Amino acid sequence: MRGLGKAALLAAFAAGAMAPAGAAVAAPVSAAPAAASWQIDLKVTGSSMPQFTAVTAGGATSAWAFEAAGSAAPKAYQFDGSGWTAQPFPDPKGDQVFSASADSPTDAWAFSFQDRVLHYDGSNWTIVKRFAKPVESGLAISSSNVWVFGQSFAPELGTWHYNGATWTKVSSGGGLNGASALSANSIWAYGGTNVAHWNGSTWKKTSVKSLIPKNGEFTRWQVTGIVPISSASVYAIASGGKQDVGGPIAVLHYNGHAWTRLVLTRAAGGPVGVSGDGSGGLWIPTLAYNSPGQSGMDHFAHGALHVTTLPYAPAHLFLYGVATAPHGKVAFTVGFYHKQKFDPTATTAVILRYGS
Repeated sequence: MRGLGKAALLAAFAAGAMAPAGAAVAAPVSAAPAAASWQIDLKVTGSSMPQFTAVTAGGATSAWAFEAAGSAAPKAYQFDGSGWTAQPFPDPKGDQVFSASADSPTDAWAFSFQDRVLHYDGSNWTIVKRFAKPVESGLAISSSNVWVFGQSFAPELGTWHYNGATWTKVSSGGGLNGASALSANSIWAYGGTNVAHWNGSTWKKTSVKSLIPKNGEFTRWQVTGIVPISSASVYAIASGGKQDVGGPIAVLHYNGHAWTRLVLTRAAGGPVGVSGDGSGGLWIPTLAYNSPGQSGMDHFAHGALHVTTLPYAPAHLFLYGVATAPHGKVAFTVGFYHKQKFDPTATTAVILRYGS
């Protein structure tokens, strides 16, 4: 999937399936799950194929999810531990938020298809930057330490850093598409068949090409996500990006000294995100993006990938991302549900939650 780029996939799907814009209505929030399982947390219905396109969690009781519906302006929903509430959001009509990052309840960042960077300071969202080339993702360490990564195809934006006052292009980060941090001076990133580590002054890249299969006629292998658990345990997810169906998936691991491959699947469905599960494992939402598409949730634990039960059947679900609250086990995944498998125009935007 990352071969298309998340923003490109969202835009292509929107162009092919969305109806004219219409008002969306939020359904009541479900009760907190009594047991550890994925549950429906919020549903939003409307006439213009609403969908949640990105999610981030700044804490167990603080998260943001972003909804797009046709040509309407995106909406931001805030989670306060008990429910989701739509909040004022300045992104203009026709845009979509496809990446978000929060380091605390009062510092959240959103990155849009039209290459805007938006910031929440605890009170309001504002647009702080618009890049001239495609953005793939962003990472917030603090309000004065933000990273932005370009997409993998030309024209390449490169890697940029914001120090709270100015934006600077970091030449050693060229070719990187996303990252996750242990600290300000220990950040892990990915791009193409490389992983990279930021040590506080430069990005050092390492090729993992030898750990993933060779490209085939319909596959293009690349690393699509990374999750550092500790300095001696870092996971990276690679995908074959197989035409129409996505995948297969490879799970790579760094033990503080070297990278190895732990798992290689043959199943359809490519990763659309990855986050820790709070117990040393990983949540990996997958998407087979052939029409009308279908999604699932893989759980990597105890050295193996397991398919997790979700409230919706895979053939009726379309997921875009996942986020786990820092220092906890509460996780969120977002996307949309379509009741009729071959009618993707009639959808309900959904947020699913694991834990309470």
